[in-house]
Amino acid sequence: MKRLSVYAGEHLVGCLNEDGGNGMSFVYSSHWLANPEAIPLSPELPLADQVFRGDLVTAFFENLLPEGDVLEFISKAAHISSGNIFGLLERFGGDTAGAFSILPEGMRPSDQPHYLPVTPESILQWFDRSRGIPLDLSGEQARMSLSGAQDKMTVFIDANGDISIPLGAAPSSHIIKPSLQHRHDIPNTAINEAMIMMLAHHSKLDVAEVRYAAELGAVVIRRYDRETGPGGRLRRLHQNDLCQVLGIPSGKKYESEGGPSLKTCFETVLAHSTQPALDKKRLIEWVIFNVLVDNMDGHAKNLSLITIGKRTRLAPFYDLVCTTVYPNLSQKLAFKIGGENRPRWLLLRHWDRFAEEIAAKPQFVHKTMTDMIQRVESALPNTVTMLRSTISKPDEWLMIEQIQERVRTSAVQMKTRMKNSG
Repeated sequence: MKRLSVYAGEHLVGCLNEDGGNGMSFVYSSHWLANPEAIPLSPELPLADQVFRGDLVTAFFENLLPEGDVLEFISKAAHISSGNIFGLLERFGGDTAGAFSILPEGMRPSDQPHYLPVTPESILQWFDRSRGIPLDLSGEQARMSLSGAQDKMTVFIDANGDISIPLGAAPSSHIIKPSLQHRHDIPNTAINEAMIMMLAHHSKLDVAEVRYAAELGAVVIRRYDRETGPGGRLRRLHQNDLCQVLGIPSGKKYESEGGPSLKTCFETVLAHSTQPALDKKRLIEWVIFNVLVDNMDGHAKNLSLITIGKRTRLAPFYDLVCTTVYPNLSQKLAFKIGGENRPRWLLLRHWDRFAEEIAAKPQFVHKTMTDMIQRVESALPNTVTMLRSTISKPDEWLMIEQIQERVRTSAVQMKTRMKNSG
């Protein structure tokens, strides 16, 4: 039986076992169970002296891997079947989302994390050749794995701005996401994400910190699931996206595929949060903001819970994009709001039904909508000005202008419908 070791920092959390076929089982180590600071992998895999098997184990670990075309590429490049979760984690599980790293049995995290300094030119070449994954390194390997269907690279950026690739189980500090290279019908996604994420920040939403790196044609995201610990070393923080919390595979992240509804997401967050009132308000703001910026792709994996010490809260928001600028993408919201997922049909009665579903007062949702409109409209001009100062390509300028117009239109539309329904 093959095994993988799951670590939190230098502590052995447990072992993931390959049971034959594509079956897996997980067992917590006795030392981890005895550790007063121990945390479970997820709520569906609680701290217990037992063997966990089946769909819940598969769902947790599968949600650490890329999806779609990226998964198909790395599986072919590494000669590992895309359905072989165990094999893919054995090769790529060293630096994942959240607190845990996954290593082949017998390998331990190094006392001194290893990093390989790289140039922007090398990063661009890796994105061009291998979807951002340094597959051609000799010696110690880069073992990064991030969920999602876009090309990404995890890196360490020091105080001087120098970039390195984490090797083995070394933690990364940032994520680099270029524009989609393999979908010509979806151009300039990096400047799009940078603009919407910056707009969210200036609209006072709690989001991951981002900047646009023109030399890379990419958005650079500071990881919120990392913090600087004693001695200046990075420490991983525990997080689960809502698919992991609910024990469902990434293939059911959309409500239309049988995945969780907004009602389920709210109930899940509030059941686990140690600040439920605040997180409920933040989640309502996220729903409204997605409508205002035409983000149709806000699904269950774009929401996470983060645990620091004994406190769990809704994690900063991420992966915010204006999707309707791309005609080939869905023009329907990933979640239904009060039973409606077509933005042009979204009326105040749907928001009232949404309020009822999440056990909120309609007046509170109305007030939050008015407040979010004002915040977004106020933040939009400065966000555009700041972003324009970092770019020089005409097509990126055009993308910013298109998004700006869509956000303005959405804000006017929401105000009009609130007024007409009042």
